[in-house]
Amino acid sequence: MSGRAHVSARMLNRIAQTDSTFTRRGNSWVGKCLICGGPLRFDAATGEGVDVEHIVPRSLGGSHDLRNLGVTHPRCNSEKGRNWDGGRRRRRDPDRYQSMAGRLLAERARRWREPEPDGNA
Repeated sequence: MSGRAHVSARMLNRIAQTDSTFTRRGNSWVGKCLICGGPLRFDAATGEGVDVEHIVPRSLGGSHDLRNLGVTHPRCNSEKGRNWDGGRRRRRDPDRYQSMAGRLLAERARRWREPEPDGNA
């Protein structure tokens, strides 16, 4: 496993631990996509099957804070990044972009679950 894959899997596990829609089932996490709400499953060891979503992208001042991160389908994450975070639609309709980002931040806050002290949820 590459160093990047290991970091991504570690981050995905931390995000899932703080998202109340996710439960650990054996070697997998099962929950819901932050963007579309559809079902998700990913391998806890590799992170395969999902993406990390920066709700407010780093390019726009967002951080790696867990409250700014969600687990998403790769397609949902790609579409948001390409169609909105990348600029054209965001610049053309900034109010709609802010509304979308606000909705995702509110959903992340609604799903928030404090991680257990030992790091397991």
